[in-house]
Amino acid sequence: MQTFQQELAQKLLTDYSYDLSSIVVMFPSLRARTFFNDAIANIATKPVWQPKWSTIDEMMERGSGLIRGERIQLITELFKIYKRHHPNETIDKFYFWGEMLISDFDMIDKYLIDASMLLRNIEDLKEIEADVSYITPEQEQIILRFWSSIYNGESLSKHKERFLLVWRSLPAIYQEYRECLKKLGVGYPGLLYRETAERIQRGESIPIANKRYVLAGFNALSKSEKVLFDYLAKSKHGAEFYWDYDNYYVDNHEHEAGMFLRDNIKRYPSEGITHNNFDSIKKHISATACVSNIIQIKHLSSILNTIPKNELNKQTAIVLTDENMLIPLLHALPESIKRVNVTMGYPIKGSITYSFIERLILLQTHSRTKDTDTHFYHQDVTGLLSHPYIVDCCANNATKYSSEITANRMIYISKELFAGDDTLSAIFSPTADWRSLSKYLVDVLNIIMQHSPTNQYMQIEQLKIVADEIIKTTHSIEACDIELPTEIFTSLLRRHIQTLTIPYEGEPLEGVQIMGILETRNIDFKNVIILSMTDANFPGNHTEQPSFVPYNLRIAYELPTPEQHEAMYAYYLYRLIQRAENIDMLYCSRADEKSTGERSRYIYQLDFESPYKIEKHSVGVDLNLETTQSIEIVKGEHEIKTLNRFVDSGLDNSLSPTALFRYIECPLKFYFASIAHLKSRDELSDKIDALAFGNILHETMEKLYKKNVVGVKNPQDLISKLNNRATVERHIDETICTILGNGNKSAMQEFSGDTILVRDIIIKYIMNGIMRYDQSREGYTISQLEKDVECLYPLSSGIKVRLSGRADRIDTLADNSMQVIDYKSGNRPHLEFSGIEDLFHGEAQQRISNIFQTLLYAMMLQKKFNTDATPSLYYASKMLDEEYSPLIKEMSANRTIDRYSMVAEEFEQQLTATLDELFDPSIPFRQAEDVETCKYCDFNRICKR
Repeated sequence: MQTFQQELAQKLLTDYSYDLSSIVVMFPSLRARTFFNDAIANIATKPVWQPKWSTIDEMMERGSGLIRGERIQLITELFKIYKRHHPNETIDKFYFWGEMLISDFDMIDKYLIDASMLLRNIEDLKEIEADVSYITPEQEQIILRFWSSIYNGESLSKHKERFLLVWRSLPAIYQEYRECLKKLGVGYPGLLYRETAERIQRGESIPIANKRYVLAGFNALSKSEKVLFDYLAKSKHGAEFYWDYDNYYVDNHEHEAGMFLRDNIKRYPSEGITHNNFDSIKKHISATACVSNIIQIKHLSSILNTIPKNELNKQTAIVLTDENMLIPLLHALPESIKRVNVTMGYPIKGSITYSFIERLILLQTHSRTKDTDTHFYHQDVTGLLSHPYIVDCCANNATKYSSEITANRMIYISKELFAGDDTLSAIFSPTADWRSLSKYLVDVLNIIMQHSPTNQYMQIEQLKIVADEIIKTTHSIEACDIELPTEIFTSLLRRHIQTLTIPYEGEPLEGVQIMGILETRNIDFKNVIILSMTDANFPGNHTEQPSFVPYNLRIAYELPTPEQHEAMYAYYLYRLIQRAENIDMLYCSRADEKSTGERSRYIYQLDFESPYKIEKHSVGVDLNLETTQSIEIVKGEHEIKTLNRFVDSGLDNSLSPTALFRYIECPLKFYFASIAHLKSRDELSDKIDALAFGNILHETMEKLYKKNVVGVKNPQDLISKLNNRATVERHIDETICTILGNGNKSAMQEFSGDTILVRDIIIKYIMNGIMRYDQSREGYTISQLEKDVECLYPLSSGIKVRLSGRADRIDTLADNSMQVIDYKSGNRPHLEFSGIEDLFHGEAQQRISNIFQTLLYAMMLQKKFNTDATPSLYYASKMLDEEYSPLIKEMSANRTIDRYSMVAEEFEQQLTATLDELFDPSIPFRQAEDVETCKYCDFNRICKR
């Protein structure tokens, strides 16, 4: 195989007798230059000077007398003009429309379309019939059909009205925008192209080198580019053209890959390059369906391992049609790949630098300033303190402050907290407007750069690029003299930074080439591997790209259409593989919200039309259906010693109902929590979750009853007096401030709307549920609130285990028996259970912790005070029902348990057996067999269930 670059190099060396410095060479991509120079170096037999290089963009810019404008500047200048015609538009909402309009204007100018004709305000179809000199009859019919569909005699829809509202203003906006940019001396690419092309058409000269031009490897040309090519061809030294194509698709007039080349070859003939490689170079082509993107990457590694080591260099290319695959690919390359050259940029939006910027913006967005004191929201503060950049700068203080915030339950944190650390003080400082925010972001990034290790090149480069782009964005906005709210500036900044990429450094001619499809132009490889070859990625749906110029008008005015987009991608593919020997195309066959999983239409086309048989494969995942072995922890010396703390030994340690039920659920869970003392991570929240909901309910009830009704016989009248909105609200607010705000009485002002809504629900539960029910009861006394209850429980071996817990409430009934009450805040009440044995040994849904707990409390009261007790559950959400009963029911015996003595014998028999097992040194802590138990376990990651 001879590559296109090798053939071109040989031709030019021969034609110009090694005097390449006498010509100017133009390629469609900069990378092609490097491979051309490499081809020269491998062919030349003596030293030779490089040719002069140029690009179409450079020539168009020189010829226009303008410079290419910055993205933000172009959009903000367009916004000022757009706002004159649409005063209610804000720049934040306009940004999307602005990008779309500039794209449309760019297309109009590159194709030298008469914008006044395309964008004319056609409300009377007779205007078309009166002036059709600028279009063909076929184009006239297309335009007529389009505008007839708009004005179809029916009332206009909102979409049509919106379209017409903008469309009517476009001619004026287009002209005013062009004039504005020309005065500023800047332009979007299309404007530069049009200015140069129109100068040429007027017979004016443009600055070009006094040399012969060689234009190689181009494909789709706009009208303005054709004007430039004609100009170069007719210039003093002329121009010659070399086209990179194959007869296989150019000679076939039905083949879309040759759509543009067929016209180019007629217009600019050339010779000297072979064009019969697709058929003459035998190929092995395969298409592999993978069940996920990760499997694509894994399968790619297996393909690379089959390629000879001497070809794992610039002869092999990995082509990505989806840039999101780059980072996973780099992490999964096999060890046989010693070097790679990445031509794609690293996207900033997926980096920790972008996440850091986002954290800083959110910190300022959510901050609150009262008088002169600024407070920051706890999630933003702790998020920054745990960010890798902050950890690298000041790890000790970051950890200390983060722990302090969580321990003290600080919802909003004053900037004064960080006064002892200069770096953190600079980061946690307020900003007043968008200009101070811009300066703040740049200053913080510079601080991080100063603290970054010198060997962290990627990190430092990311920080530099982002800081520079923030400065450029600020200058662009200031130059446009637009005042912005801070939130709009941050929105613009986010959108801009998300488009940035960081180029990789490397030797472009060494190692396997990892490329995007556009970088492959004019470069040939022996081995080609293309990833993500779904139809959604390759060619993609060009009709989804936003534009104000509808499809019908694009056809009528010969502007780019989806069909041409598909033709371009067909050319990219066929040109890439025309000289290749091994082509592997991989795609993810799984359908999701972004893709149907359908293979690219070009895979079908190769299969049905090409002379090669496409090998089809499917790669999945082998699922290991073998159950993992259960985990067991043998009771060694440490475990037995820890368990003996619960034996009556004079030590103040005891088994709680919660800990004991953990053992019933899963002995291993008990081991993790009570023996190994593993704890779930403490998190700070200003919202009322299920746990906080229950705690607020419990503590509020304690505050309401403790000083007023405890010890009072038949307290119904007292409870009735307490049951008013003002009293309950005051107590519940105090409780919320205690639980969520660390006792800060002004914390209610800082809580979210969700918290206020949940607060009202708890008030309703207490007033209309619990207190209403207590008012309706007779013959009781509230004896104890939040009472510690304990007993020494004997095992079969004779040892006694200390059991203890805290009962929410203990009432004394008229017959001097007791009632133990447990407040519950859940929405799914568990008042029924299948049977005592099932509480200990049943399936997960039969082991009900609430019922077990209240029975255990009743048992401890009986043992302690030698009196019967009634186990009861106050489900607050269900107590709104006037028929509610707090008594539990045993379904297997079809009875309501109104006294513990009814189930005492069976309950204690099961309890003794369970405790005997727990304290038996020969029985290890085993993993529960019922995996349903593991769903909400804090330790399921350890067990990998």
